[in-house]
Amino acid sequence: MAESPLRPFGHEPTAIAAGRVLWVGGIVAALVLIIVAVLYQVVQRDMIPQVARLTEAAAAIPPEPRLQAHPHRDLVALLQQQEALLTSYAWSDSTHGTARIPIERAMAIYVQEERAKQAAAPSTSSAMTQEPRQ
Repeated sequence: MAESPLRPFGHEPTAIAAGRVLWVGGIVAALVLIIVAVLYQVVQRDMIPQVARLTEAAAAIPPEPRLQAHPHRDLVALLQQQEALLTSYAWSDSTHGTARIPIERAMAIYVQEERAKQAAAPSTSSAMTQEPRQ
């Protein structure tokens, strides 16, 4: 009976095939060096000149809306502008006699008008209810 190359029983050999390991390691190292050299040439020959040309070209102004350079300052300026509109008197349309008044004053006028309406409303409603009884 011929002995099969695979041993059904037993242990693996303890010796490492150092020659094979060195050959595989050498091949891998050589491939890595070749890849690095090719990539270096591609970067030097193709990519760096393109980057230089792109940075030398004048940058075009992007279309609206553009990003704000100083958003915090812009927000503070906007809030100050809105505050000025809400707290000052000014003509909205002087030809038609329309004016802008401060918001606090407008709210006070509104409250006065509503109180006057509420004060007038009970007297008219009580007069209406008393008339049919007579």
